[in-house]
Amino acid sequence: MKKTAFLLLALFLLIPAMSNAGSMSSRYDVTFGGFVKYDLGWTSQNANADAVNASRSSSSTRSVLADEYGNTFMSGAETRFNFLVKGPDLWGAKTSAFIEGDFRGTSTGNQYGGFQLRHAFMKMNWQSAELMIGQNWQQWGMPYYVPTVSILDYAQYMKGIRTPQIAFRYFFTREFNAMFGVTSATEAYGATRGYNDGFARSSWPGLQGEVAYWTDRCGKIGPHNLKFALGGYYGKDNSSRQTYQNATGNGYRDDTLNSWAVAFRYSVPIVPERQANKAMSVLLNGNFWVGQNLNGSGWLYDSNYSSYQRPDGSYAAPTMFGLQANLSWWITNALQLNGNYGYLKHNTSNYARNIDNAGTLRTGQYNMTQSYGANLLWDANQAVRFGIQWVRNYTGYNGYGVPVTSTGAPLSVGTGNADRTGVADVYRFGAWYFF
Repeated sequence: MKKTAFLLLALFLLIPAMSNAGSMSSRYDVTFGGFVKYDLGWTSQNANADAVNASRSSSSTRSVLADEYGNTFMSGAETRFNFLVKGPDLWGAKTSAFIEGDFRGTSTGNQYGGFQLRHAFMKMNWQSAELMIGQNWQQWGMPYYVPTVSILDYAQYMKGIRTPQIAFRYFFTREFNAMFGVTSATEAYGATRGYNDGFARSSWPGLQGEVAYWTDRCGKIGPHNLKFALGGYYGKDNSSRQTYQNATGNGYRDDTLNSWAVAFRYSVPIVPERQANKAMSVLLNGNFWVGQNLNGSGWLYDSNYSSYQRPDGSYAAPTMFGLQANLSWWITNALQLNGNYGYLKHNTSNYARNIDNAGTLRTGQYNMTQSYGANLLWDANQAVRFGIQWVRNYTGYNGYGVPVTSTGAPLSVGTGNADRTGVADVYRFGAWYFF
């Protein structure tokens, strides 16, 4: 009797759960999408799959562990999913929201394979204006189209970051528009959320703006039409430190530094598509920019120069400049060949290149990096894409030096210095299943 009662209770609990499995309902129009992503690759240096810079090369008198051995990697963590929600009108505007995440985990303090938030923003669209609130791609400076196999390829060349922000874009005509907004001035996610750095201590939010020209007059390739835009960012860095005392020693001496960037981005359909067929069409797009003290929100991924303290106790921030260019040729409507190039240079003084805030040598930091490569992307059908890619990362350090030893095997062995530069080749295969 007890067994029969238990079985009936289990059925009563199971039937409602089974009837709801696989179903999803909402008061509004909800679209679910994303893709499954697989990566296979090999690097000529013993670095992780996301390394955007090269380690020092070995010299005749010193062998560098990272340069002597390669690395094979595989992952499915770039798999992502998203929800697009279209809701009721408000104040004469169409409303929508977008939520997306993947399993890279690197921006939220998780291990690779852990879930992380990519996008979470809402939009209000009027006939001649758009208001966006939430976490989204930066609204200025980043190239319009960067076809690569991995999400972090060429990331250090202002490929774009996602930040919490409010951005308002007004369309004066169908072709001319301008954007202004506020954006997080510090790294918004991670183990500490960046709440205790100089950018968060400042009373200034990050300010962003852009003026743009978009037109179909010269044709287009898919969604890519002729675009030109000049934009930028401005923020403040309050570089106080606990050991940074004023003259009497009973308070803090503050140096408020400017953090800024100016960027021009472009998209040019050199040979536009014909009758919605991209075969033999050619697209050129990219950016070039200059800025100062851009480590706050990580506008330059893995940019290792932040503000530093001079011998007189004052703080200074280096300037930097760079560019990214991407040339795409659609051999057929479903097969495209892409060439990519990026360059980044830090304009630092001799003092900043040699001594850090603790008085130790900075020869282990880089002051220049460039990357170039090519990839082939094939859309086998509407759901499946394959890609192969080669990228070379070249890095120039502040001087000859010896990589620091770590727990376990030393990072280098020998009697002299390692080289001042490093070169790493990265080969990748990627497979996507879009849904």
